[in-house]
Amino acid sequence: MSRPAQWSVAAQLRLLVVTMLCIVPVVAGAALLTVHDNSRDTARGSQALSPALDATAAVRQEMADANARWSRELVGSATGADSQMQASLTSIQVLVDRQQAALGRDVLPKAERTRYLQLSREQEAAARAWFDVVDRSRSGAERRTRAEVVAAADQRFDAFRAASTSLESQLVAERLKTRERVAGAFDRLLVLMAALTLLSTVGAYLMWRTIEGSLSRPIVLLRGVVGRQRAGDGLARADSRSGAAEIRALAEDFNDLTTTNRALMEEQAQVLHMHELVLQVAQMVRSVDDIEEVLQLVCSHLGTAMSADRVLLYTLGDGEEAVEERVQWHREDLPPLPPLPPSLARSVPDVNRELRREGSVFVIRDLLDPEVARDERAAAFHRATGARSMVMVPVGVGERGLGVLALMTVDIYRRWRRFEIQAVQQCAGYLAQTITQLRLNEMQLEQVRRLTELDRQKTDFMATVSHELRTPLTSISGYLELLEDGDYGGLEDAQGSALRVIGRNATRLRGLIEDLLVLNKIEATGLESDPEDVLVSDVVRGVTEMLQPVAARGSVQLVIHAVDPCLKVHVDRIQLERALINLGSNAVKFTPAGGVASITTRAVGRTVEIVVADTGIGIPAKDQAKLFDRFFRASNANAQAIPGTGLGLAIVRAIVEGHAGTLTFVSVEGEGTTMTISLPLLTAPSSTSRTANGSGTRSPRSAGGNEQPAPTV
Repeated sequence: MSRPAQWSVAAQLRLLVVTMLCIVPVVAGAALLTVHDNSRDTARGSQALSPALDATAAVRQEMADANARWSRELVGSATGADSQMQASLTSIQVLVDRQQAALGRDVLPKAERTRYLQLSREQEAAARAWFDVVDRSRSGAERRTRAEVVAAADQRFDAFRAASTSLESQLVAERLKTRERVAGAFDRLLVLMAALTLLSTVGAYLMWRTIEGSLSRPIVLLRGVVGRQRAGDGLARADSRSGAAEIRALAEDFNDLTTTNRALMEEQAQVLHMHELVLQVAQMVRSVDDIEEVLQLVCSHLGTAMSADRVLLYTLGDGEEAVEERVQWHREDLPPLPPLPPSLARSVPDVNRELRREGSVFVIRDLLDPEVARDERAAAFHRATGARSMVMVPVGVGERGLGVLALMTVDIYRRWRRFEIQAVQQCAGYLAQTITQLRLNEMQLEQVRRLTELDRQKTDFMATVSHELRTPLTSISGYLELLEDGDYGGLEDAQGSALRVIGRNATRLRGLIEDLLVLNKIEATGLESDPEDVLVSDVVRGVTEMLQPVAARGSVQLVIHAVDPCLKVHVDRIQLERALINLGSNAVKFTPAGGVASITTRAVGRTVEIVVADTGIGIPAKDQAKLFDRFFRASNANAQAIPGTGLGLAIVRAIVEGHAGTLTFVSVEGEGTTMTISLPLLTAPSSTSRTANGSGTRSPRSAGGNEQPAPTV
């Protein structure tokens, strides 16, 4: 039989509870009985004995007062004796009733109630007998002498006093006993509490000794084992032979948990190794640009890290219908595999589609298992590769199948773990992304090469065409000039008009050719400029002289605001003039007769702004995003058949940006356009000129030109 210390905790607690249940009810019952008796004695004293004693004393006092009044009445010194005697009798009756009500309460035992009530009635009878004697004496019904009446009354009064004294003495004695019992009840309670405390202390000590031996000490030992394991001692085991049954079971569970934890840690180490493998593959495939090298690296890395014997990777062509390439890795002591038989090679695309469609992998623990060997495809794969176990995953991106990746063991069968399969799948995913990206890069490089070649051919074509067009145009212009000068005879008015039309179109064609040559040169060799320090006022003056005749022919008012003579920029003068001429000619050309075109120059900080504004047709909002594209013209310009090539603004922007400047514009359809060229300032303007021209004078607004223009140059 085992010792109590080896019992289960529940059994030990049951023993303690049974012991306490045997001790506590006895002590508690005695305490309750004592409290009950004490409560009953207190109720007897407060509800019965004390009120009855008070009423008895009051009755005796009232009788004494009545006897004294009767005595005074006998000697003739009392007045109103009748009413007073009647009041005394009534008061005594009330007091007696109160006395009997108190003595009749249930707090008194039945025998005591009967005895006390009997004494009370005797007292009441004696009092009534005295009052009867007094009443007969006073009414004259008693035929006795005064001495005889007094003797009879005294006799009745003595009988009352004796009955009252007997009742009072018994009540006093009983109340004294009750008070003694109430006073002793506290001592009894103290004794009971002391006994209960002693028994509880003994029980607690015994329980402590039992728990200390069956719980505390084994738990301390178990904590020591836990501390050893925390310190790195993975072999520490708990003692499962001592302690309570639950502690022994806990120690056994702890030992089982230790074994399981060691296995879990080993598995976690393998999982971590697989994560590191996946990260290494991901980094490796990103660092290689050749597809064949990527495939070989992934196969060799997977085979080494996964302890496989062979790794085969079959990649599919664009049609996903045939194997395009085969990459293999094998142990050093194994020979390379020959190509798969045609029948088996043709099944690779089907395997890829099947695996991707079902979102699964082929995992075969033992290809020699009879159930597996019955599958013809598995048997054929075993014959072709000599594999004993295998895991096969698809390689693909989205709906595109790229190939099949297979890891095999040859000598022994193998149980492929879930985290190993997931690692292979993740590596296959990175491999698929890399193959797709590298193929895409190859396509992009080829497209870039073709586009570059096409752009070069286009540039050469544009240069050739522009050059070839300019040569015959020069001849046309020369002979046109000879005809206009009359070198070939006189011309009629109609012929002169026709020649002028030819001249204008030749001029337009020459401008188009020049623009094409400029753009072609900019695109081919960049903006070649010969910068110098140039006064802005000189450039504006030269542009104005060229634009004035054009504005006059179109009935457009050309307004040139005064230019600070100190403003200087470091630019190619010819290119800047070309840019301003393009902007100014556009402002004049797109402004109807009676409109205003203006050029304003101002210094803003360390830059010079040259603003060309007009009150013309403006640019539709939908066309503004493409305004600087080559050959682009606004839709309203095309609708009004305003001539132009769509190259001028592209040339202007190239010139401005080539000089580290910016070109901005604001335009509202039907109200006008404002073009602003900002160039780095070389020399700061004087304060007087800056006040006059930078802040004191404003260019006409594009929204209709409501400001008054400065004098026309």
